[in-house]
Amino acid sequence: MNSPGYSKTAVKILEASLPLFAARGYNGVAMRDIAQTVGITAAALYNHFSGKETLYFSALEYAFADKVSSLHEELSAASDPEGRLRRLIAFWIEIFGGDVILRSLLQREMSDADEQRLRLLLDRVFLPVYEGSGVVVTELAAGRMDAHLLFVAILGLVLSHFQLSPIRKLLPGSRPEHDDVERVAAHIAQLLYYGLEPVGRQS
Repeated sequence: MNSPGYSKTAVKILEASLPLFAARGYNGVAMRDIAQTVGITAAALYNHFSGKETLYFSALEYAFADKVSSLHEELSAASDPEGRLRRLIAFWIEIFGGDVILRSLLQREMSDADEQRLRLLLDRVFLPVYEGSGVVVTELAAGRMDAHLLFVAILGLVLSHFQLSPIRKLLPGSRPEHDDVERVAAHIAQLLYYGLEPVGRQS
């Protein structure tokens, strides 16, 4: 993973803190816990990060950095609106389905509903993704529906697919390929894309 501006020790701190925050939540992790996990003193930890909040959001930014960069590249490479929608959905599937730690962190934040942390999460993590995908969502909505609600619907459909995994996998008809990124992305994209068409134009 890219680590611009971070020393090797800082990267170790960031990578060690993510699973701790995911397992215990923001309030359940102390700076001394992270220092102990990394194998450094608390004083040395504070030399790299001024406090827990700074470390927490730096870790989230670090975890998202490469993913956001790859999203921009993939959206640019897709030649048609449906292809761009599929790549945007695949991005969120990889976030929520492929990275258990990130999914746990985001779910914890939504559950805790701490407004100050949520605003920081929005500004430092979600807005770069929202802005990067805004053109795609606006293009798809194209006056037929609210672009903001479309973006939220994409997140909701993807997140619920994994939140419901324990019971979904027990339902009749469940198959292993229902967790395949491309398969799920194509399904949700088709559902959304053709759901945007006026009723009389649906086949």
